[in-house]
Amino acid sequence: MTLEAIIFDMDGVLIDSEKFYMESEQLILKSFGIEVEALHFRKYCGTTQDYIWSHIKEEFDLPVSLEELKEMAPVYLLKLFKEKGVELIPGVEKLVTNLAKSPLKTAVASSTGKVLIKEHLTGLGIASCFDTLQSGEEVANSKPAPDVFLKAAEVLNVDPKNCLVIEDSRNGVLAAKAAGMTCIGFNNLNYPPIDIKEADEIITDMSVLTIEFMKQVFSQAKE
Repeated sequence: MTLEAIIFDMDGVLIDSEKFYMESEQLILKSFGIEVEALHFRKYCGTTQDYIWSHIKEEFDLPVSLEELKEMAPVYLLKLFKEKGVELIPGVEKLVTNLAKSPLKTAVASSTGKVLIKEHLTGLGIASCFDTLQSGEEVANSKPAPDVFLKAAEVLNVDPKNCLVIEDSRNGVLAAKAAGMTCIGFNNLNYPPIDIKEADEIITDMSVLTIEFMKQVFSQAKE
């Protein structure tokens, strides 16, 4: 087997956006008179809006429907994005620029909606570095199901076994492994660590992800 494609999650891997999701969830709870630390919502990183809000609604016994919460969420989130701005994770620009010049194929496979994926990556100047952008809203099952990763491999015309995924959430790592892909987990030291022990390799600095390093991890995982 030969490494043919690198597939990235977006939030928390390419862009430092997870903090905005957590803050928006905190603000929505505050609108109901409930005070919770933003980091309480760290456990929902890498999951869908349906999953997040159904669990938050149940946990805090919120007096509105799931659909109403899902309508509120993007309003708060987009306001934070606009006010504070999203930045690339350090090391990402150099990594994806080098990959774009290499024979390796590249994809983004994120639980985030397609419009927001395109908006973020275009605004940050790296959308053209990827061969395809895939959203969890375009497949039947969200992470930890492997669907979005398998869809990315299909569009790239690459065997899933020849793909390496970069993920930062437990659900994302589980999805990558369920797809039969090698996975490097990223634990950002700016946030409390997430349990991603199922990853083939765990890093805390995106700048270590050279093409040579990724090929080495892939080879070791296949031994």
